[in-house]
Amino acid sequence: MSNPAKAKPATAPQVFTANRLRDGRVVWLGEGTAWVETVAEARVFQPAEAASGQALAQAAERVQQVVGAYGVEVTLQAGQPVPVKFRERLRAQGPSVDAEPPAYRLAS
Repeated sequence: MSNPAKAKPATAPQVFTANRLRDGRVVWLGEGTAWVETVAEARVFQPAEAASGQALAQAAERVQQVVGAYGVEVTLQAGQPVPVKFRERLRAQGPSVDAEPPAYRLAS
């Protein structure tokens, strides 16, 4: 049996994201233990505080509020957190599942 991967120590500010179990939406850890729907509302954890953010995210997983919680490195632009990596910037833009599918024509 393998050991779980160890998290690297944080070297940049982080926010924590997960998917809400009730509906699968992307959520971000806000103030206290609240999960919010926009990265702008997310609580930013400085590198020295990242372990406490991870502990809060894991506690929410244990009580089945969210699944797949992990830390996301951010930069602050105009006081707002902006994910560094493309994947998380895409997650922060909102659900792509809300887009209307294109109408397809069947060949006759």
